[in-house]
Amino acid sequence: MAEAISLLYQFGTNAAFLLLAALGLIVILGMMNIINLAHGEFMMLGAYTASAAVHRGVPLPLAVLLAAVAVGVFGMVLERLIVRHFYGRELGALVVTWGISLILAQGALLAFGPFMPPIAIPGGSVSFGVFSFSVYWLVLILLCVLLLVGLGWIYRRTDFGLQARAAMQNPAMARALGIRVNRLYMVTFGLGSALAGLSGALLAPTTSIAPFMGQQFVAPAFITVVVGGGASVIGGALGSSTLLALVETPVSFLLGTFWGSVALLVMALVVIRLLPGGVSSINPRFLPRWAR
Repeated sequence: MAEAISLLYQFGTNAAFLLLAALGLIVILGMMNIINLAHGEFMMLGAYTASAAVHRGVPLPLAVLLAAVAVGVFGMVLERLIVRHFYGRELGALVVTWGISLILAQGALLAFGPFMPPIAIPGGSVSFGVFSFSVYWLVLILLCVLLLVGLGWIYRRTDFGLQARAAMQNPAMARALGIRVNRLYMVTFGLGSALAGLSGALLAPTTSIAPFMGQQFVAPAFITVVVGGGASVIGGALGSSTLLALVETPVSFLLGTFWGSVALLVMALVVIRLLPGGVSSINPRFLPRWAR
């Protein structure tokens, strides 16, 4: 019984990590077709903002919200000044966001040094049998569910979500209907940036906070996004993180984390080969209504 609960806990933490790493990226890529190679650095900025706030006496929940707002505003400014000039030029956007990532990482190194003060993991742990489980990771799992439900509500139930989906499917028609597509793109890029900052701040207590910390999130984020596909932003994120965690967790439990990572990569290759459109291209009836 204890081993089954431990396995379930590891599945939840793996899925939460993949989802947090990918959520901001999948919003920007899925809604705007922009491959943001600075995504890891946006997460780093969120972690830096949270660390600076916490060590100045701000409670961690408020520090996380502050990080999301700060990185979201930074993303909107960046979109307005630079990114919007590369819409429809995927290779150009790829290069410019890569350049932005280098500037942000090196800038953080020059400005703050090789490390920021760490954030202690709050909440302690709970024990069951011989296993102990981090309360903070249990909270992160719950927050991931709430984030997905919240995003699903935004994209299905609000005018912004309706307009964003219309602009994603046919920008020219959306403009003809009077939708201000450029402003919509700015807000969408800001939302994706805010989610990256939020994720970086939430994951900051679990890792070292350093200028190049974003690199550890980039590969899992892109794997999750590619496996998810672009047919449905929320459904892709949910299906991809769940599927990859279902494969990675038992292999890691039995053979170790290295083979778990190998199994994750192999599964990603299999999905891409069999489902070029990603898991979100599967019949949406298999998804919860709010995730379609």
